[in-house]
Amino acid sequence: MAERVKLAYRESGEGETILLIHGFCGNKDYWKEVEARLSPSHHVVVLDMRGHGETKAVEPGYSIHDMAEDVFAFIEEKGLQNIFLFGHSMGGYITLDLAKHHPEILGGYGLIHSTAYPDSEEAKKNRSAGVSKVSQQGVDLFVKELVPKLVSERTRETEKDVIKKLFEIGIETNPKGVIGALMAMRNREDLTHVLENDRLPVLLVAGGQDEVISPEKTFTVNGSHVTKALIEEAGHMGIFETPDEVSRAIASFVDENSKK
Repeated sequence: MAERVKLAYRESGEGETILLIHGFCGNKDYWKEVEARLSPSHHVVVLDMRGHGETKAVEPGYSIHDMAEDVFAFIEEKGLQNIFLFGHSMGGYITLDLAKHHPEILGGYGLIHSTAYPDSEEAKKNRSAGVSKVSQQGVDLFVKELVPKLVSERTRETEKDVIKKLFEIGIETNPKGVIGALMAMRNREDLTHVLENDRLPVLLVAGGQDEVISPEKTFTVNGSHVTKALIEEAGHMGIFETPDEVSRAIASFVDENSKK
């Protein structure tokens, strides 16, 4: 059994439990704007994944499943039940793994600017190139090149403070965490079949201006258990760019499905 990593977290509010998992080169603060909007009416828990934020890094070579099992260990330790779990980008891959292996702990889950598809061959090559870049040049340059791709053209041109904040969060990521996450994402499996399973309600949120994961790669499944929200003006970082819309989509989904 792979080593479990104890996850740093922040929690606030009371009510239905919403657990939020950040994306690659992010941390708890990725969710700050959404958390502030959800916590007045919900119990919100935000995690740092291994090698990100305040959670320790371990040697690369682990999988998305290992990262998901860190989350499951946290949930068990905290005694949380009937959780609504939402993952942004890489966090969506972790969320899907939890939905596959531990559906009994969830009341529902969602992918925020994420996909059930595995990496394409080109994307795998880019992940490997990223591993080499971070190994040779460190995290700062890698993050500096990454961040502008995460937001819409409008955000790049008019909201420099968002770019600055994303850069500040990203460069805090441990190099081992960056490399480990790149390798884990590169090697992940296709989990479309998990989305297709109608035992749990699913929320899919996509940005109309997302240059990383297009809406077509998020909206891969239809069904009565699936709720879709397209935020036209958002890039890959709706949680920063359009936090009102993302928060409304999450809150509405949770409130509707917690009554069932």
